[in-house]
Amino acid sequence: MKENAEPVKMKKTKWTELVKPYKEEAFSSLKKLVSIDSVLDESTKTKEMPFGKGVDEALSFVADLGKKMGFSVNRCDNYVTELSYGEGDKILDIYAHCDVVPVKKENWTSNPFELRLEEGNIMYGRGTSDDKGPGLACLYAVKALMDNNMLGGYRLRFLFGGNEENDSLCLKHYFEEMKKEYPTLGISPDADYPLIYAEKSIYAYTATYPVTVLGLSNFKLGSALNIVLAEASCEVSLNQEKIKEALPSFLSRHKKVQASFDGKTLKFIGKPYHGSMPWNGVNAGLYMLHFLSEVFGCKIFDNVFYNYRSGMGESFKGNFSDEYFSETSYNVGRISYDGTNLTIAVNVRFPAGMDVNKVIDNVRENTHAEVKLLGGSDGFVADPNSDFVKILLNSYQQETGDMESKPLAIGGGTYARESKNSVAFGAQFPNRDYRMHGDDEFFPLSDFYDNMQIYAHAIYDLSEYLRTGKKPE
Repeated sequence: MKENAEPVKMKKTKWTELVKPYKEEAFSSLKKLVSIDSVLDESTKTKEMPFGKGVDEALSFVADLGKKMGFSVNRCDNYVTELSYGEGDKILDIYAHCDVVPVKKENWTSNPFELRLEEGNIMYGRGTSDDKGPGLACLYAVKALMDNNMLGGYRLRFLFGGNEENDSLCLKHYFEEMKKEYPTLGISPDADYPLIYAEKSIYAYTATYPVTVLGLSNFKLGSALNIVLAEASCEVSLNQEKIKEALPSFLSRHKKVQASFDGKTLKFIGKPYHGSMPWNGVNAGLYMLHFLSEVFGCKIFDNVFYNYRSGMGESFKGNFSDEYFSETSYNVGRISYDGTNLTIAVNVRFPAGMDVNKVIDNVRENTHAEVKLLGGSDGFVADPNSDFVKILLNSYQQETGDMESKPLAIGGGTYARESKNSVAFGAQFPNRDYRMHGDDEFFPLSDFYDNMQIYAHAIYDLSEYLRTGKKPE
C-alpha cells in the first residue's frame, strides 16, 4: 500500500544524538502497547476498571514502563496513569492517551492490534499515530533528558489518560474529582505540527423526528460520535422489488457510496473519517436514509440527508465562523429508528467563544427537530505571540528547518482543552494523513523517531523557561 511516508528532512542536531540510544527500546515498547486492544469496553467496566479491561491493561503497561524508567507512578483511581519527576512550585504537564477508537477488523489488511512494519518504515496498527506512537515518542524523549540530567527545578507530570476518545472523563476525574493542580504549562502530543494554539468548542446533540415508515424494521447505527458513520444496514419487509430496481440507478448517481440488497437486508458502505472534518468521509447512514426516502416516499429522511450531507450545516444556516475558525462541522455519528421516531446523534464543532445555546437553538429553529443537548466542552484560543508558543515553534523549526508552516486553529479536540495553559504540539507533520480513526491507521517509523528529537528539544527549552525565565535565542 502506497502511503505518504517519505522521511522528513530533519536537521542533525545534538537532540538527534541525545535520543538515538533510546530508539530501539521505544519501538519495542510501542509494539507491545499497540498489541493491547484498548477500545472502551462497556461490558467489562467496573469501579476498578472505569473504561474496561483493555484500557486498564494499557494504563497498567504504561505504569510499569514508567516505574522502570524512574518515574514516580500514581494510577489515579485507574482513570489516568500519572508519571511524575522532580519537585518545585511550577508544573509542566504532558498529556497523551492509551485508549483508541473502535475498529472493523474485516476492513483492515491485517490485525489492527498487531504492529506491522512494511517497507522498513511504515507502522500499521490502531493507535500507532493516535496516540500511542506520539505518546511513547514523547515519553522516551523525556527519559533521554532525565538520564542526561537535563530536567529538574520544577515538577514534570506525564499523564496517560484512558478516555480521550470518549468525552475525556479521565482528565475530568484527574482535575475535577481528584482536585489536582492545573499546570504552569502543558502540551499534548496528539495533533499536528507546528502546534495547535486554538481549538473549536465540541458538543453533541440528538435531533428527533416523528416518522413511521411501513415495511421498515427498527435499526440502530453507529457507535462513536467523532467518526463518520461508514456502515449502515436495515431490514425491509415491503417494496423489495422496487428496492432491487432502484438501487443500481441510485448508485450510478452517488458513486461515493456502495450498497447491496439481498431481498431482506439493505446495506450501505461509506468511508470513515475523523468527525472534525466529516466532508472528507462518506456517511453511509445518511445515504441509506436518502435511498429509503426515494423508495418509501419519506420526506423527513430526505430532509435529514440534505441538511447534514455537506457536514457544515449551510442548509440550516449553521456554518458559523470567526477570525480563527473558518467553518462549523456537524458529524452524524449515530442514527436510530424505533418505528415512530428517527433520531440522529450529532457531533458539532464551532468557533471557541460562541454560546452553545445559540448553535443548538439554530438547529432547532431551522430543522424543525426536537433537539436535546447531550454535553461537551468549550474550545480555547491561546495567545499565538506568547513566550510559550514561540518556544514550541522555535524548537520545531530548529529541528525540521520548516520555517513556512504556521500555528494552527483546528476543529479536532485534544487534551489541551481539558486543562489550562496548554496547547497541542505534534505529532503529525504537515501534509501527512495517518488515517487516524480510519482503517489501516499508520505512522512512519521515521516520524516516530523524528518526534523523539523534536520533543527532547522542546521539553528542554520549556524546562529552561520554567527554571529561569530564559527564552531560546
